Amino acid sequence: MYRVIELGHVISAPFAGEMLAHLGFEVIKVEPIQGDPSRRDDVMGDSMFIFNNRGKKSIAIDLRSKKGKEVFLKLIKESHVLIENLSPYTMEKLGFDEKTLFSLNPSLVYCSIKGYPKGKYENLPAFGTIIESVSGIMDANGKARLPASITDMNTSTYCVITILYALLMKKPGHYRVNIVQADAVWLGYYLIEYEKFGKVFEGGKDELPFWAPYELFRSEEGDEFYLAVNDDVKFSKLCKLLRLENLLNDEKFRTNSARVKNRKELHELLQDKFSRMKLDDIINLLSENDIPVAKMNKLKDVVNADFIEWEKRYNSNILIPKLPLPGSLDNKREPNLGENTMEILRELGYNEEEIKVMIKENIVK
Repeated sequence: MYRVIELGHVISAPFAGEMLAHLGFEVIKVEPIQGDPSRRDDVMGDSMFIFNNRGKKSIAIDLRSKKGKEVFLKLIKESHVLIENLSPYTMEKLGFDEKTLFSLNPSLVYCSIKGYPKGKYENLPAFGTIIESVSGIMDANGKARLPASITDMNTSTYCVITILYALLMKKPGHYRVNIVQADAVWLGYYLIEYEKFGKVFEGGKDELPFWAPYELFRSEEGDEFYLAVNDDVKFSKLCKLLRLENLLNDEKFRTNSARVKNRKELHELLQDKFSRMKLDDIINLLSENDIPVAKMNKLKDVVNADFIEWEKRYNSNILIPKLPLPGSLDNKREPNLGENTMEILRELGYNEEEIKVMIKENIVK
């Protein structure tokens, strides 16, 4: 089994470690004596920690102490992968520079998650929402932040892909994944559009800016649903089903580009029709005729939804969305702080007396 050392906190490194735990890797979470900050939050409680840390082991070490550094380096020697998302140059300040790590373990796959590439921007704050502001994501999203920690978790995914690549291709070394780059990749074809045509799509709306009708509508009951028409064939079929054939001969709606240009008028015409139809009738009629449509669920509707795979937290009724990966974390729990410290120290060759001294001196917990 591959052993992963996760030296990180809050989201990006812990979620990368969680994905690897889900895939069956042994993940050892190295925490400071006071623990990962996400273990306790006066608003979120431990929700963030639960989601990102099930199925891991925890060892709590004071990495500023000489003995704590020794323990960490012994762990590195006995492991396959290291993930970290500490501030720039923190690893070097702790004495864990590349030369030290790879002299101990030349086969190590080491992946760092940072906010920016090395250079003049590298010391800027790397909070996900700050980077959304810098990267253009926030502007493209109508000046709204993305929900949850999507930016960080996106970068975690690239970290895991990088690790799997390095292991599969047998290419150990130090890899780096930058959060701002992961955000820029999301905007890829928007950026190309701007470079080629000088167009900037307005964000912050439910509508897709380059296809129409591709947006939210309301039924007679006031329930919202999303209609997605991405070509002329679907539009023609939609008009015939709604008995709006006259729209097909109108120059304002004949092509997709014309529909995008005249979206507001088209929306009003369609909405007038939908306002006199029940939601179930709309969904059934359009779905049966291969026109993409779906009810807009609120978060409270999604909890317990049968179209999502769920796992349960250990000894709890809390449902957690299953990662869309092989393996499972069902009925597993997050580790208590330092829960596996003694077990891991024994594996590394420390005797009971040495462990007692380290605990007494607050080197480990």
